Amino acid sequence: MNDVSPARQKFPKSFWTANTIELFERAAYYAMASFMVIYLNETLGMTPSTATLLNGTVLWGIVYFLPILSGTLADKFGYKRSLTVAFFMIALGYTVMGNIQRFWPGLIGAKAAETIDFTVPAVLGIVLIGIGGSIVKPCIAGTVQKTAGTRATLGFGIFYMIINIGSITGRGVSYVIRTNLGIPAIFTYASTIFALVGLAVVVLIYKEPEFVSDGVKDGQKVQKKTLGQALLGIFLVLRSVKFVFFLIVMSMFWFLYIQLYNIVPLYLRFIDPNAPVELYQLANPIMIVSFQMLITRMVKKWTPVKSIIFGAAVVTVGMFLNVLPPLLSGDPTHKVHVLGLAIPFAGLFMIVSIASMAVGEMMASPRVYEYLGAIAPKGEEGLFTGYVSLPLAVATIVGGKIGGKMFEHYISDPQKAGLPVNTIPMWLIIAGIGLLSMIGLGIYDRLMGKAAEK
Repeated sequence: MNDVSPARQKFPKSFWTANTIELFERAAYYAMASFMVIYLNETLGMTPSTATLLNGTVLWGIVYFLPILSGTLADKFGYKRSLTVAFFMIALGYTVMGNIQRFWPGLIGAKAAETIDFTVPAVLGIVLIGIGGSIVKPCIAGTVQKTAGTRATLGFGIFYMIINIGSITGRGVSYVIRTNLGIPAIFTYASTIFALVGLAVVVLIYKEPEFVSDGVKDGQKVQKKTLGQALLGIFLVLRSVKFVFFLIVMSMFWFLYIQLYNIVPLYLRFIDPNAPVELYQLANPIMIVSFQMLITRMVKKWTPVKSIIFGAAVVTVGMFLNVLPPLLSGDPTHKVHVLGLAIPFAGLFMIVSIASMAVGEMMASPRVYEYLGAIAPKGEEGLFTGYVSLPLAVATIVGGKIGGKMFEHYISDPQKAGLPVNTIPMWLIIAGIGLLSMIGLGIYDRLMGKAAEK
């Protein structure tokens, strides 16, 4: 017999090509992600609230909201063509971001760079990166799904691991380049080059996966959506009280996570003006790569809502720990020596917070699809799970500006006025939002129907 059991079948070449593309795209993104708000704030002179608005509300908002629509367009025009356009946009966006100070003053005829408003070119670069990234996500995830066959769970496990390997790679390269050439060089030499390598893989190696787009899956009719249907779907799911309540409480959970790239970088530079933010944030992908399998085994027998609530609890406690440094030390910015490294006292607690976000994400994120499928009206499971990223999109759109405003109110404004800085209320508010998310999920599960146990 020549039959090979599904468990021993090899993934096709297109599966590995898609994961390679994802690795370079994520390396490009995370190379600059840790320093985006710092670049906007410190280098380009924007206020913390403007920096977090552009990074959180605009960039992350586009990346997590537009896949609802860009995925539909990718199905229509083909993944290879869509990916080619996406990587061109991404590479161009990073190039713009890295050269703003070099070319913008000459374009507008300004003589004193320190008095220039860099908002226009920054928005242009961010929009290009965001739209390009929003196209990549559904194309690569779609390729993985269509090429993994009966081993979709393993396929997406590999895909998730590749994302975090890309994150580690990007941050490591970013640190080397930044410490030698400065923050703008992250965009010019790290992110742009990673994006161009991804573009080369798309053009030269990637092949469109073979699949039948229309048919029956899990007892439901599956068809390509038009752009109008994708937009209509948003209003259809928002008619469901269950989904709206779920959207609110999960948005509060993701609000905590997106502060990792908004408040946290600014806070780290507050406690240490030379803080290597990318090295602090390496705690997140390293935790995921190291403990994903262990966490998955630990929670696999829990109900989805229990797993999500525990994930929210871990992140909330992690954020709450940042209340302790001012209480335990007269100066939380003073450095202590750990393993031969001088680290601000408050920085030690922040490392734990960042690691806790990874644990919470591993507990909660994979179970959201499962939970949405369980609470969706019968026959509409596919529709509801198609909008699983909507809570994260809402959290980024709302949370970006709020994060910056809190940083200004509790840290930068008092600093400018020569007043004492009290960070405790800021962290209590953030932890309180996480607590509300946990309570909301518990109430929601009791009042609006238990998710089916898996």
